[in-house]
Amino acid sequence: MKEKKAPQDPVALRHTLLELLEADPPHEEKLLARFERLKGEGPVYSSILYILTHLRFSESVGRKHWERIRSHRDGLQMQLGRDVGLRVALLDYFVNLNRELKNPKIIEIAIYERTERSAVTDGLTGLFNHAFFLQALKREVNRCKRHDLEMSLAMFDLDDFKKLNDTRGHLEGDRVLMKASALIKDALRDVDVAARYGGEEFAVILPDTSKAGARIVAERIRERIDKHFKKRRGGPKVTVSGGVATFPEDASMMEDLIRRADAGLYRSKAEGKNRITLAQPERRREERIVTDHAVVVGGRGQKAARAKNISRSGMLVSLSEPVAVGSAVNLTIRAVDAQPMALRGEVVRVDRAKGRAPAYDVAVRLSDAPQSPMALLRRRAKPA
Repeated sequence: MKEKKAPQDPVALRHTLLELLEADPPHEEKLLARFERLKGEGPVYSSILYILTHLRFSESVGRKHWERIRSHRDGLQMQLGRDVGLRVALLDYFVNLNRELKNPKIIEIAIYERTERSAVTDGLTGLFNHAFFLQALKREVNRCKRHDLEMSLAMFDLDDFKKLNDTRGHLEGDRVLMKASALIKDALRDVDVAARYGGEEFAVILPDTSKAGARIVAERIRERIDKHFKKRRGGPKVTVSGGVATFPEDASMMEDLIRRADAGLYRSKAEGKNRITLAQPERRREERIVTDHAVVVGGRGQKAARAKNISRSGMLVSLSEPVAVGSAVNLTIRAVDAQPMALRGEVVRVDRAKGRAPAYDVAVRLSDAPQSPMALLRRRAKPA
């Protein structure tokens, strides 16, 4: 049994139609034949009418207009003795018959295409921008929820990019970004979505892809970037680190999926860079007690915090500003009736806490925690 093709995203479908309309030389009969084959892949009628007239219709209404335009074109050909073409028939239909257009403006498809794409793409890399990425990820997660499917998200960050900019200049940095973006795009399928997440960070949406499949894609991207820049004599050494998370295995919400993939990315950074890390299962197998002790978080400067809960190997603290995932921190617990206790750990998760004032819940994995922190906090704490 032939598998039914999944509908295209409306924006992606519009881009496909734009490519058909911009064919050089234009051949309307070939365009219409290919257009007919796109039926069932999305809102084709409303999309093509929006491109050509900037009028918005539902798909059912758009289909009715489209059939009338085709019929109107045949009628004009019989009256004039020549084929006026699809665009002229469409213009005459909406101006003189339907009268949806009162004062139409003629614009080249190429100009419209540049305007349409500039709204959703990054000007330097040509990848989709951050805003489009969030919209596309939300649609994909919702699609997976409706149809009980899985998908993966991969996050990438160029290693030591600030150092490259400082030593070789921003023009060289821009060239590296453009080439890395091209390598990422070439490693993907047509259905995948690659975006510039911000700065030197990239995000890739992989529909219908398991964690194992996403790891293969992410490793392919990492290897291609590594090999390409190694071949350039005298060029900068460029590598990329990445993290992968899968819906619904690692997260059931869009924001959590981004956080889990980002956590994998920063773990790749912390473990030596130029590697891909998969999101790890979040399990709580140890006793965890609730507390409200004062904590001083050290590292780069010191920050006052409050401990929210603690286990033998981890602690959750509340901070007024975020801390980078993967960074090493020193923690000093101050109890009223005991000596301060110094601990060391690594930040493994950062979440925005609910409430009006800016606050962040920072999860720290303790690297050398004995039983004594639990005993210290039991004096003024209750079990979770």
